[in-house]
Amino acid sequence: MDRIKEAIEAVVSRYHTANPFLIAERLNIEVDWAELGHMPLGKTIHDGEMPIVMLNNSLRYSPQRYFVMAHELGHVILHEGLNSYYTGLSTGHDKLENEANEFGVGLMGLLYVEDNDRLPETVDEIQREYGIY
Repeated sequence: MDRIKEAIEAVVSRYHTANPFLIAERLNIEVDWAELGHMPLGKTIHDGEMPIVMLNNSLRYSPQRYFVMAHELGHVILHEGLNSYYTGLSTGHDKLENEANEFGVGLMGLLYVEDNDRLPETVDEIQREYGIY
């Protein structure tokens, strides 16, 4: 089993949810909404050893907030101590961005099952539900 899948399973098992906002709360990760302009959609910074996830105010009422939060949570869990940001662009990603995306997509798949008691029938269904782009 690869380390990203193991990380997702460990987090969901430990906190009994795939909701990235609840996981962040249970990990005592500060989540702040901020005016970040058009980009980035989210970013993770560290105050000493404590991660702080900043989400763009433009996402506050959008389903995309779940995926962006899951992506940033992926950075916190997989890339401890590194600052990062999520732009929402599908090109030009480096290894760390791809890993955070993989974490986010995997977590959203489990959140869909948690919220709907079933697997999605189509990829579009889960993309619409949680803003995976």
